[in-house]
Amino acid sequence: MPIDKEIIDSVIEFSRNAGNILLAGFRSEKTEVRYKSRTDLVTNMDRESEEYIVSAIEKRFSAHSIVAEEGSSRDGDSDFIWYVDPLDATNNFAHGIPFFCVSIGIYSKAEKCIVCGAVFDPCHNEMFHAVKGGGAFCNGLSVKVSAISDIGIALLATGFPYAKDNMDKNNLTEFGRFLPNIQCIRRMGSAALDLCYVASGRIDGFWEPLLKPWDTAAGSLIVQEAGGTVTKYDGSDYDPEYPQILASNGALHKQMTDILTSRQPVF
Repeated sequence: MPIDKEIIDSVIEFSRNAGNILLAGFRSEKTEVRYKSRTDLVTNMDRESEEYIVSAIEKRFSAHSIVAEEGSSRDGDSDFIWYVDPLDATNNFAHGIPFFCVSIGIYSKAEKCIVCGAVFDPCHNEMFHAVKGGGAFCNGLSVKVSAISDIGIALLATGFPYAKDNMDKNNLTEFGRFLPNIQCIRRMGSAALDLCYVASGRIDGFWEPLLKPWDTAAGSLIVQEAGGTVTKYDGSDYDPEYPQILASNGALHKQMTDILTSRQPVF
């Protein structure tokens, strides 16, 4: 079933408006930082952005469900769940690094998949969006994944979870498996933008553990609609509620799953 145009337009509108809220607070003395833990922080701008998005959804789509990073949630009677990340890459934002975004993805209970999503990077004024079956776009122009098929010359991206002292979960083993076999790895700090960069052919693949659905919902669809492949590490179907994602241009996917599921010692 085609998704309503009002929903598509609203996802883009809400993402852009929230991104502009973030930009107004970027590198500002009014920005306040609070630590949830030693490695996980939040700012008042995360909350201001989320409050705007949740309020906007509630006013326009009162029956829709919402799941948002900073705790806003609501169960509705509609088919749709909005996964909201009001500020992806809070650490970058808090340190004055101009690489962060707003990410909003919509899940359909009937179709059991993400059907619409937008990721807005306010520092570079780039709006990525996709609708299931409708292609992927950046600022209205179609984007496609890269054509690289040799992992030896692939540029990949990844991220590291907050559990940095847990060697079984901190992604260092996977990082060590990839590094000798590829061109290079980037760690930019935003899973949502990493996925959009796969979609637009800027990087060739991305993996990361221990993510939340609001981190990947929109970006996963953008990659798929750009011709890429999105799964769990073992190649099984992507699930936004499952804390693991592998995204690639498709041509590299089998090579990436083989590396991620290898049982060979890293060193």
